[in-house]
Amino acid sequence: MKPQKLINSSFKNTLLKIKHNLIDFISLVAKSLRPLLGVSNVCIYQVSCGKYAKNTLKTKFFPFALILIILRVLSCNPLTALILKLKSKK
Repeated sequence: MKPQKLINSSFKNTLLKIKHNLIDFISLVAKSLRPLLGVSNVCIYQVSCGKYAKNTLKTKFFPFALILIILRVLSCNPLTALILKLKSKK
């Protein structure tokens, strides 16, 4: 096998492992934090951020998926909602 193909294969395997570990981590955090948060169904989106993150990681290229997930989480946190409300009042 050529060295370049070996590096590409190794890199892809590493990204795949990171992706699967991140999906497992999101599932674990969601299951452990959900009971502590109390009220359910308070997400402003139809699909929760956890489900969105898992789906995005499964269907998109890993670095692009991370960007989409970060943008999604930033758009739905309470501070962002407050900033948007303040901007809309101007």
